[in-house]
Amino acid sequence: MLLLGLTSFVLRLEKVGYSYACITLAIIVLIPRVNAAWNVAAHRFIEVSVGILVALAFVAVWREERIVPDTITE
Repeated sequence: MLLLGLTSFVLRLEKVGYSYACITLAIIVLIPRVNAAWNVAAHRFIEVSVGILVALAFVAVWREERIVPDTITE
């Protein structure tokens, strides 16, 4: 946690970012795994890849329209 805190300080992350990083670290480290390390790593890679794809699809489908204010011409 100390290394994570120092990294967050050096990168000037906000306090919320540090909190999320700590939660993520706790989830990854504290859950015991019985499978081989390569198997766990492959599953983690697939989970993260699917999460990124879902997030990108969500952003592509749900785009907000930007309202451009009219410029005043003289």
